[in-house]
Amino acid sequence: MNDANANNSGSVDTTSSINVSRVSVKAPPFWKGDPNIWFAQIEAQFALSGITNDTTKYYHVISAVDTEILTQVTDIIQRPPEANKYDTLKARLINIFTDSEEKKLRKLLSEVELGDRKPSTLLNEMQRLGGSALSAELLKSLWLQHLPVATQSYRH
Repeated sequence: MNDANANNSGSVDTTSSINVSRVSVKAPPFWKGDPNIWFAQIEAQFALSGITNDTTKYYHVISAVDTEILTQVTDIIQRPPEANKYDTLKARLINIFTDSEEKKLRKLLSEVELGDRKPSTLLNEMQRLGGSALSAELLKSLWLQHLPVATQSYRH
């Protein structure tokens, strides 16, 4: 029990006011490309700031996400559920902006290129897109196909 809130008889003084400090959360811009990563970042900010209240998290997300994105969840914003506001909003945003497994595989097979990136960066993206749908051997084979010919022969 906090000494400041107890009187001489040992009971809690209910007339004293409780000071609540406002905590700043530095939310990064919402990342449509991988909302799970964005939520991991903002949840790290919540943890660092000691924020555990569902409603507080909900309002921080609403204030951090661009209006263009929020228009896709207006029903949750205009009529939030009584409980689990944050989890409801989080689940909907992840559902809207996460590509299906099929779309991820299609990107992996037809859109991913090395460009001016490091081979390890390409591999990381390919692992993210492939998820658990691809074996390590198949992923390695696809990755090698995306490398310059000179590098392909060196790595075999």
